[in-house]
Amino acid sequence: MTRPLAGLKVVDLTIWVQGPLAGQLLADLGADVIKVEKPGQGDFARGLMSLYGASLKSERGDGFLFDMVNRNKRSIAVDLNRAEGQDLVHRLVKDADVFVTNLQPETLKQFRMTPEDLSAANPRLIYALGAGLGRHGDLVHLPAQDTTATAFSGFMYTASAGEEPSYLPGALADVMAGTNLAFGVLAALRQRDATGEGQVVATSLLQGLIWLQQLALGTMANIGSGFRTFDSASATNPFMNIYRCADGEWIALGFANMSRESWLDLCAAIERPDLQDDERYARNSDRLGRAPELVQLMTRIFIEKPREEWIAIFREASLPFAPVRRLADVLADRAIREEGLLGSTDSGVVFAPPPFMLEGVTNPGADAPEFASDTFSVLTDLGMDAGEIARLQSDQVVW
Repeated sequence: MTRPLAGLKVVDLTIWVQGPLAGQLLADLGADVIKVEKPGQGDFARGLMSLYGASLKSERGDGFLFDMVNRNKRSIAVDLNRAEGQDLVHRLVKDADVFVTNLQPETLKQFRMTPEDLSAANPRLIYALGAGLGRHGDLVHLPAQDTTATAFSGFMYTASAGEEPSYLPGALADVMAGTNLAFGVLAALRQRDATGEGQVVATSLLQGLIWLQQLALGTMANIGSGFRTFDSASATNPFMNIYRCADGEWIALGFANMSRESWLDLCAAIERPDLQDDERYARNSDRLGRAPELVQLMTRIFIEKPREEWIAIFREASLPFAPVRRLADVLADRAIREEGLLGSTDSGVVFAPPPFMLEGVTNPGADAPEFASDTFSVLTDLGMDAGEIARLQSDQVVW
C-alpha cells in the first residue's frame, strides 16, 4: 500500500534530535525528505561519539545518534553562508510542501530562511519550527537543549524519586518535541487542503514537556497540591506500587481504584484468603487509609517467591501487573517485535518505528544517508545539468 505522505516534498534544515526526528517521521510516512547539511561537517549529531556513558560510534565511523533520527532521507550539503547556497535552498523550497528546522532565529535570519523569506516564494509552504524554550518574549533568546529544557520545565523534579532532581537520559524532551512538531505538520497539511494556504507550525522542547506533565501540572494548578514523589516504601496506594521478589527482581501492580472483586482475586493470588473478609480492608478507602501497613505486608509477601513464579500466578488470575524490565529485556522480547514495536534498517540498525500503526502500511527501513550522498540526484531533480552541478561543487557551494 502507498504510504500516506508519498508525493510530498520536505526540506529538512535540522540538527541534533528534535528537528531531525520530526523530518524522519514524515519520511517514515512516505515523504521525500531532503536533509540540508553543513559542508565539511554535516549535522552535528554525526560527530557525537558518546552520550550518557555509552559509545555512539557507528560501524561507518560517524555518530550513531544521527542514524537514529535520519532514516529514509536524502542528504545534500550546501554552504548557507553564501548567497548562492541560500538561493539554491530557496529553489528547493519553491515547490516543497514542508520546511522543517530547529535552528536559532538569528541563524535563520542570517541564512534568509525565516518564515517570511520562504513563504514569500511559496505561499503554500508549511513552515515547521522547533524551538528551545519558546518563540516569544524572554524565552526566545535563552539557549536550550534537552537537559536544560528538562530542568526549566520542572520535569527533573517530576521524574525524581527524592528531593534531588533527576535527569532521565535519552533526549526525552527532543523526542517529545519532534513528535509534536510532525503532528502539527499533519494538521497544517490537512488545513491547507481546505484553504490552499500554508502556515507556520511551531513547538518547543519546553512545550513538549509541559504537555507530557499535563496531569501533574493540572493537579497542581487546579487542586493546589501536586503528586507526591514516588517512593515504593511509602506508596500512598499499595496496589499501584513495585515490590522486590525473592530473586532480587521487581514486579509492579496496577490497581488504580481497586474494586471488591479485585481485592478478593488478589488475596487469592497471594494465598492470603484470611484478608478477604478482614473488616480493616473491606473497602478501597479502608485499604488506602491503611497504606503503610499494607505496603509492609505486600513487601513481606512478594519477597517469598521469585519473580517468574509471581508472573505465572498473576497471569493465571488475569490481574493487572507487569515485571519491571530493563531495556535489554525489552529488546530480547519476541512479542515486542511481533507487535511491530521495533524495526530494522536495511543494514540491521534496530529502531523504534513511528508510535502508531496504519493498516497495510509497513515501516520502511532505509538507513540514514551518508553525508552529501544525494547532492547530484537532488540537484538533478531541480533541473540542473551535470556541468552546472560540477561548477557548484568546484566552487564549494555544494558538496
